[in-house]
Amino acid sequence: MASPNARTTLETHTRLIARLRGTGPNPFEYDQWQARALELLREIFGPDSDEVERYEDATEVRGRLPGVRGQAGNMTLNIHGQWGILGRLDRGETVLKELVAQLN
Repeated sequence: MASPNARTTLETHTRLIARLRGTGPNPFEYDQWQARALELLREIFGPDSDEVERYEDATEVRGRLPGVRGQAGNMTLNIHGQWGILGRLDRGETVLKELVAQLN
């Protein structure tokens, strides 16, 4: 069972998406935000939970994408497009809001 503060913590982190969108979004800031989102989800729901898998399915893709610089897990993401930062934020925000509602 999640701690009493889990909902508030996840809501607060989800609200940071607006700031990320407002900054461009900056790929470095997105990477930090994404790492923290996964850390929170793993702590709240468990590392092998369906909730973490659902979030990862919405926001992560492996391998090289067209127009992406870098290699493997160390890529500079595009901002636009289905797997660009904005697309990942849109899908991630939807999943996070659903998970917050689940914590009632």
